[in-house]
Amino acid sequence: MIELQGVRARKGSFLLEIPSWKVSPGTVVGVVGPNGAGKTTLLELLPGLAPADEGTVRVFGHDPMARPAEVRSQLGFMSDDLPLFNMRINRLLWTLSGYYPSWDDSLVGKLLTRFKLDEKRKVSELSKGEATRIRLLTALAFRPKLLVLDEPATGLDVGGRRALLQTVLEVVDDKSCSVVVSSHQLADVERIADQLLVVDDGCIVKNGATDELVGDHRTLEEALLAWGAAG
Repeated sequence: MIELQGVRARKGSFLLEIPSWKVSPGTVVGVVGPNGAGKTTLLELLPGLAPADEGTVRVFGHDPMARPAEVRSQLGFMSDDLPLFNMRINRLLWTLSGYYPSWDDSLVGKLLTRFKLDEKRKVSELSKGEATRIRLLTALAFRPKLLVLDEPATGLDVGGRRALLQTVLEVVDDKSCSVVVSSHQLADVERIADQLLVVDDGCIVKNGATDELVGDHRTLEEALLAWGAAG
């Protein structure tokens, strides 16, 4: 589903280097590391929001920069940095639905109810937490085969974070769908991820099964401290 080989990607003076990384269908991968480690740069490669300067990036077998339509039609991307159109929620959802043949109105209705969102409200009227929920809703609404979440719990308290992640797991409860999530909420990542990619200073520190990597450490946070990759 995802395959990176020999990737080098620059953002200003920062360099991300990924010699090799693969994600299989049905996998939940947590990407963790300190601030400035390269997590967002890595995630932006997947939908083709940023180019690799060297190496190959393949998502569903396609280069996201060369074949963006083929990739983005199956990839849901959520980031606090992505702007939302300032219109009523129902208008926003109607507009986005035209881009995705697999858009699921029934799922949208269920998520609006679960997230307690009034579709007649304008995006500009939403709180930080409500805007986070709308971003997740739009990423899930077309039942993507790959869900990429960059700090998905912005503006939410502990209960809100857990409810949001539980929603993700319920909607993508399908072994053909993968999730790649980056978050500073390490307990949340440890709870949902079956694989970890630990990055620091643009390089891979650890890559493997969550249980095996955390191992004798009590928590993922303690493991990161031991590896020198804590934020």
